[in-house]
Amino acid sequence: MKERRNILSVRRFLAWVIAIAVAVSILTVPQTESYAASGKIKTVAVTNLPAKQLTLKKGKTFTLKTKVTTTGKISKKVTFKTSNKKIVTVNTKGKITAKKKGTARIYVISKADKKKKCTITVTVGTPVTKVKLNKTKANLNVGKSLTLKTTLSPKKPSNKGIIWKSSNTKVATVTSKGVVKAKKAGTVTITATAKDGSGKKAACRITVKKAAVTPVVPEVPVVIQNVSIVNKAVLQVTLNKAKVLQTSDFAVSSKVYGYGSFVRKCVIDHLETTDNITYKLYLDKQDIFYNGDIVQVSVPTLNSTKELTYRTKPTEITIRSEVRRKKGTVVGTSSSDTSGVYDPDVQGYAVYTVSNLPTGLSYKVVDDADQSGYLQFYGTLKETGIWETKVDVVDELGNKIHYIKVWKVYDERAVIAQDVTKYGCLSFPTPNKPNRTYTVKYGAQISPIGGSGNYKYEVVSKADCLDLVMSKTGVQYCSIDTDQAGEYTMKVKITDSLNVNVFTYCTVTFIIKPGVLLQITATDLDGNKIKYTGIDTYLCRLESQWKDNSYSDISYAREVGEISDGMAMYSYVPEGYYDISIEDERGGAGVYASDYYVSAAATNEVTFALPVYQQTVVSDNTDFADLSEMGEWQDENGVVQGKGRYLYLAVGNYTLTGSAEKNGVTYQATLQISVTDTTRSATVTAHVVAK
Repeated sequence: MKERRNILSVRRFLAWVIAIAVAVSILTVPQTESYAASGKIKTVAVTNLPAKQLTLKKGKTFTLKTKVTTTGKISKKVTFKTSNKKIVTVNTKGKITAKKKGTARIYVISKADKKKKCTITVTVGTPVTKVKLNKTKANLNVGKSLTLKTTLSPKKPSNKGIIWKSSNTKVATVTSKGVVKAKKAGTVTITATAKDGSGKKAACRITVKKAAVTPVVPEVPVVIQNVSIVNKAVLQVTLNKAKVLQTSDFAVSSKVYGYGSFVRKCVIDHLETTDNITYKLYLDKQDIFYNGDIVQVSVPTLNSTKELTYRTKPTEITIRSEVRRKKGTVVGTSSSDTSGVYDPDVQGYAVYTVSNLPTGLSYKVVDDADQSGYLQFYGTLKETGIWETKVDVVDELGNKIHYIKVWKVYDERAVIAQDVTKYGCLSFPTPNKPNRTYTVKYGAQISPIGGSGNYKYEVVSKADCLDLVMSKTGVQYCSIDTDQAGEYTMKVKITDSLNVNVFTYCTVTFIIKPGVLLQITATDLDGNKIKYTGIDTYLCRLESQWKDNSYSDISYAREVGEISDGMAMYSYVPEGYYDISIEDERGGAGVYASDYYVSAAATNEVTFALPVYQQTVVSDNTDFADLSEMGEWQDENGVVQGKGRYLYLAVGNYTLTGSAEKNGVTYQATLQISVTDTTRSATVTAHVVAK
């Protein structure tokens, strides 16, 4: 009985277990089977990789995160599979393990629909450890672009791919090559992420600004911007922008009075320009400007005009004069005594400053017809001695004159002699002397006055290079002979021959500077050196700018080519500033170099290109073939344009005539020349006939 009850209990338990098992089996039926009719798999994706690529070092792992997109009710479970277990393995949870170098694929497959899957390419090798951008911040205007560039570490990873992304494509977009294009104002972050799944990235913050609105600027008309006068025959006209103009487009006029009319029309020979902005206008040789002329330049086709006044550079000169008068002489009362008058050559009104008058003298400024006035000294000379009266004059054009009037006042009881200072520089060798020797026999005259008029001279002290010499006329001088720059002095006692108690002293000083070689050369516009023709065609002038000593006396003038072809000046001068000019003696345009500094530390070679072209003249008559024997060539106005077989002419048309005699026969030559910037330097033929 008891055993029967036990069997029944077992059967009940087994029935219960079977019921539970059936219920469980019903609950665990696959969803494919459970929901096959109500759901669908759309996509299978991996969410923790930027691309379907992964690079792992050998031995490293990576777990894939998946996302299955569905419609309706259906299982989202997936399985994982490797294409090569020797390279990478993957477990049921998507954990990938790198085994050895190489490439394999990992398949993520939907369990509900095996056709839906995601394939990941896995490379076992060198992953990216760092991404760096060439910019971390940048500004861009709307519509503009910039290119971002990456630097990867290590330099050679297995996968160099980069994924570019914009945080706001409405503000800026980025291409697969890192080209950022600004769309609208705002701030955006551009991210560069390594494609190999390493997670390494870099970002650049870009601020996009509205594009600047460029205002529409109306076109500026071409006008004359500036006019300057280069010299009395050359104008420089500057336009505000380039414009091709011809000589005929310009008009130049001048007048003397500000209230007058521009009745003088100047002829323009030719013009020069290299950029069609700055033009140099060369006037006809008969139409040069004069100091004070008011000049008008216009371009009628541009409706543009400029006026200016031609002013020569203000001059500054020092002048000395000496007057000897006996004590007690009355100055300024006799019209025949000009010692009491100083009438400077000034322009307009002038201001006078006078100092250091002799005892007993005064001065006054007297008005005269030309309104500049003159200086009148007057009074009685009351004391013996030497006075250097200084008169500084400044006229209304800025010209300055420093006038030094030396008054030597004497009587029978006093001998006076002024100290003498002479200036020089080591120069060309003199005969029988070494190079750069300064030798002057009658260098500094000693000029005593007063007493009996007869004197004895005694050297008290002197430099070795100085000597006291007397000229054939009995005048006493101090001479110098040295090849060294320096300052040398001699002190001389001067005694009255009739009274030994009447004497004075005079100091003579020589200041010698080193000589610096200055070479000045002249050419035409083609570089041909100007040849000497034996007539005054081109004159080179050299003027020193010293104002305070006798070096200001340096003033040379020499005909161009007189030394050798093209050489205008070849001289030793002291170091300092000079004004250099080459003037066309025919009245044409010259060339100038103001404030040229002659330096002992440099090679002082100056070359001037004159606005002319060399014309080589040949004869059409074999009986007079050598035109170097031809005399002066004159134009129809009687102006001498040159001599011989070389002429230097500005652009223009010329009819020239010349004559010469050979073997008792007079020959007449006629020459027609048209000089242009195209023909330039040329060989021309003269028609020569015997008269």
